[in-house]
Formats: sequence, C-alpha cells, structure tokens
Amino acid sequence: MDNKRELIFNATEKIIATKGLQGLSMQKIADEAGVAAGTIYRYFKDKDELISELRKNVLRVVAQHILKDCRVGTLEQRFKRIWFNIVDFGRKRTQTNLSYEQYIHLPGIDLDPHQTFEKTTFDDLNIFFEQGKSEGLFHLQQNKVLFAISLEPAVALGRSIRRGQLKFNKAELEFACDLCWKSITSSTHSTHSTILTNKDLSGK
Repeated sequence: MDNKRELIFNATEKIIATKGLQGLSMQKIADEAGVAAGTIYRYFKDKDELISELRKNVLRVVAQHILKDCRVGTLEQRFKRIWFNIVDFGRKRTQTNLSYEQYIHLPGIDLDPHQTFEKTTFDDLNIFFEQGKSEGLFHLQQNKVLFAISLEPAVALGRSIRRGQLKFNKAELEFACDLCWKSITSSTHSTHSTILTNKDLSGK
C-alpha cells in the first residue's frame, strides 16, 4: 500500500477511535497524518470516499485475521479456528475495532458495491458453509443465517471481553464454541456421529 495512503488511513482510524465520527475533518486527518490537506485529495475526492475506502481496508484486515488457516483441517476444526479467531480479534482494544463499530452504521454500507466487496472479501466463509451443506453436515439455510447463529456469538463475546463486561475464560469459551458448532450441524449427522461414537466405545 502507498505509504501516504496508509498514513491517512491510520490517522483517520485514530481520530474516529478517540473522538468519534463527529470529530473527523480533512484538516484534522492531515494534521494527524503529518501531510498537507491537499495531499489527501490526491487519494480521495472527499471525506465520504475516504471513509468508504477505510471501511474496505478494515474489512481486509478483519478477514485476514479471522480467516487465517480457515481451509486447513476438518470442517469442525476449521469452524472452531474461525470462531476463536473472531473472539481473539474482537477482544483486543485496537483502533480498528473502536473505529469500525462507529462507521459500519453510516449510510452506504447496505448499497450493492459495498455488499459485493464484503461478500468477495469474506468469500472463504461462504465456501466453508457451502461445503458443509453439500456434505450434509450443516443445516440447509442461507449462509447469513448460519453465520448469525454460529459466528455472531463469537463477535459479541469478543466485544464483551474487550469492554470488561466478561472475563476471558478459555473453558467457558470452548463450551460456547461447541454450542455454536452444534447449532449449525444437522440432527441427522449428529445422531449418526453419536451412534458411531457409542459403537466405537463398545468395541462392537
């Protein structure tokens, strides 16, 4: 990434994280980044475009973290890795977390261009859910539904830990992760797995 463009992004994130969107102006961004105000306009036509591009940059950072090694192992191993990656990312007090929670609610996030970008950026998640459904392991629901019931809890837990509302407890998190995994697996497969497990344990 261009160094000055990165400086502008970092400065914008810092201002949003500490002062909120209402404290954001191109001059303040320029001062924080240590560049001339005119330099910002070489990269972005206005503040709206800057925030829109910053959203995309943050999405890339988030995706890079939570989808790390998401194609390695069994579906269950992959799910639990993604789940804990989300908790780990969310519980850290970073500028990205603090600022993103504010500007995700701005107008434009629901428009097609942004939705398309988000879908592309997190395509590995869609691939993961589609594979689980094709193998008969996951419930045949929309991917957004599967995400909401299985991975959104990890987002909420990470945020609660970051805010000091919940203490980090590995055993409790593992229990919660297991519940989330079970929430998207079909009862047919679960029953089959139980039968196999009992049979293996009996040695018959």
